[in-house]
Amino acid sequence: MNKYFYTKDEMESVFRSQNLQYTSQYSVDKLVSRMRELNQLDIEVQKKQSIAIVGNSGKLKNEKYGELIDSHDIVIRCNLARIKGYEKNVGTKTDFRFIAGKSFWRDLSNNFSAYDDNFLTSLKNQTFVIKAEPLYPAIQGIIKNYNTESNIIYIRQNFIDNSERKIGIYDISLGLTAILMSMEWSENISLFGFSFWQGQDWNERHYFENIKPYQIGHNPLPEKLYVDKLLEQNLLKMY
Repeated sequence: MNKYFYTKDEMESVFRSQNLQYTSQYSVDKLVSRMRELNQLDIEVQKKQSIAIVGNSGKLKNEKYGELIDSHDIVIRCNLARIKGYEKNVGTKTDFRFIAGKSFWRDLSNNFSAYDDNFLTSLKNQTFVIKAEPLYPAIQGIIKNYNTESNIIYIRQNFIDNSERKIGIYDISLGLTAILMSMEWSENISLFGFSFWQGQDWNERHYFENIKPYQIGHNPLPEKLYVDKLLEQNLLKMY
């Protein structure tokens, strides 16, 4: 059994049993066809590769990390993070886009005008790594309406549950999920744009949009303290 991701057969069963609003046979068939299978051997081969995890902090607007980020073997971004117009700040490369269904759906629904056809079309060919939640209509809609060719990987709930028990933090954010999974993949991980909502103007919490405090879905302080420990042990680098 794959330690990290559901298999294609497992997810086909989940998709067909969910009966979510807007789910159609078309959507299910598209989703199943896009499921990408990664086995443990694939991940072990990548152990020496460098990984950049790009957060969404507003502080990235004041930095020019683009070339440094793109120099990594693998670049991970989160949810609806934009690249166009911020290339010098955050680079252009994306190998995996980690997605939390709930926040992805909320952000797209609440601020759809900010995500125009050009942005949604730019998701084409990216690999979506989806946190184990129901497949919200926003993701189905992107697959159907923008005819993306994205691969889809679904993180096992067991991996998230075991990780939360191990570190003693529950309901972990998408960013911390990406960090914990990357640590399983590689020993060379760099973080960019992680402020854990500390020390910034509330109006500049994301480099590509404004977001209000009440929209935060998790407690960032325990995660910050945990990541600080990883940094002290030289298990991560932070920019």
